[in-house]
Amino acid sequence: MPSGVPDVNDPNNRPPSVGFFDDIKRGYTQKAIFGSVDVDLIPKALTLTAGTRYYRIDSTEQGAVVGSFGCKLLFHPTAPNPCVNHSNDTNIDSLGLDKLYTGFKSRANLTWHIVPDVLAYYTWSQGFRSGGFNRPNSVTAGPLKGIFLPPVSFRPDTLTNNELGWKSEWADHRVQFNGAIYQEDWKDAQISVFDPGITGNLTFTTNGGKYRVRGLETTLAARVTRELTVTAGAAWNHTELVEEAAIAGLNGQPINWATVVPGKPLTNPAGVKGDPLAGAPRFQANARARYEFMLGDYEAFLQLAGLYTGHQFSSTDKLTKDLQGNSIAYDNPSYSTYDAAVGVSRDAWTVTVYDVNLTDKKADLYANARQWYKAVTINRPRTIGLTFNYRFSGK
Repeated sequence: MPSGVPDVNDPNNRPPSVGFFDDIKRGYTQKAIFGSVDVDLIPKALTLTAGTRYYRIDSTEQGAVVGSFGCKLLFHPTAPNPCVNHSNDTNIDSLGLDKLYTGFKSRANLTWHIVPDVLAYYTWSQGFRSGGFNRPNSVTAGPLKGIFLPPVSFRPDTLTNNELGWKSEWADHRVQFNGAIYQEDWKDAQISVFDPGITGNLTFTTNGGKYRVRGLETTLAARVTRELTVTAGAAWNHTELVEEAAIAGLNGQPINWATVVPGKPLTNPAGVKGDPLAGAPRFQANARARYEFMLGDYEAFLQLAGLYTGHQFSSTDKLTKDLQGNSIAYDNPSYSTYDAAVGVSRDAWTVTVYDVNLTDKKADLYANARQWYKAVTINRPRTIGLTFNYRFSGK
């Protein structure tokens, strides 16, 4: 361990080839109390629900971190232990990393039974994630050297939801139609940034700006005939960064990413105003048809299903580039997949043959460049299987 740096786990010197390590102890204590009450404003027709939760979260961090720059055996081949007593270390104890987060998060819901088979509701609710700490990091090269330092800690992010929805049944309970429209405001969104050429040598978490999500979701289930059941669902979402993050530089003032480097405009790594959320397609839909019939003494069924997902971005970070100079905010194309199944049952047992991803569609679900190349996570290829179920008791 370099001299003058506190240790919390291992007081021994590391081997001479070890020049990059954490000796950190983090503490996290959360206390909370919550309550909720229901009030029938109109018996069996109009109900008000209200509740709140008080939280107290205490997060601490102690110890030290040591960087590898300047102490590798590669640079000091004759030194007996070059990583001891070098200067590239941080005494975390001296930073006083003890953060206390307290507050209330609440929820209110108004439910109205318009008629016995139709219910409408309005919900207002709040949510949050606690803040935390990053490994102390520095910017030793690149355009932000002497201008920006990655934050050692990040604040909680919060979300406020306003939702208006309905649940209903029609045609003598043979049709069910549910849905909701909503607006969600996500403030101080926690994001991860990793651009070694610009923002430092390590991934760090910081607070982004404010996102707004406006959407509509619906589901429909219908018993068309005694044998045929059809279900479907769809979601439309418009997501947008409505307030860009004010990431401060070493002077304490927000960085102007367009002018911070003369002749080389940069983009805010927390996203640019107007950008959509990552992993948030504008439209998704699914449908399934199931036909059940008697086959002699057996109960049989046929089932077909389809899923559509619109295009979506893997990241909101347009600052970081891969080795080919492309933004890591990769645009994953839209895709459709189809499934099928056929089965028979009798008494307590059921046999099903299924085919998932009938057309063997290769869909890009997510892409990243964390290993210095574009790595894509894809969906499962066409899969054919057989299942056998047996009920030992019950109808």
